[in-house]
Amino acid sequence: MASEQLRNNSDIAALVESYNTVPERMRHAQEILARYKLRLNQYQELNMSRSDNRDQRLMIYTEIKALGWVLGKREQAVLKDINECTKMVGPMGL
Repeated sequence: MASEQLRNNSDIAALVESYNTVPERMRHAQEILARYKLRLNQYQELNMSRSDNRDQRLMIYTEIKALGWVLGKREQAVLKDINECTKMVGPMGL
């Protein structure tokens, strides 16, 4: 019984501590836009490489779409950005 009470006290202490920590700050639009452009460049580089990197491309593609959503872009605009960066690669990179 004493060990159970001690465990409950440590759970309560951890809960209280979690409320005292500062939550992650919101990102500025400039930071998000910079990351969006960086991911577009990385996606383009991955498309140019000849190695099998489907998983990486899918991960970056998903992040680009999420960042575009955070920026308030329409899905068509995000897809246009992605398609433009892949068109620059040409048929040899795909």
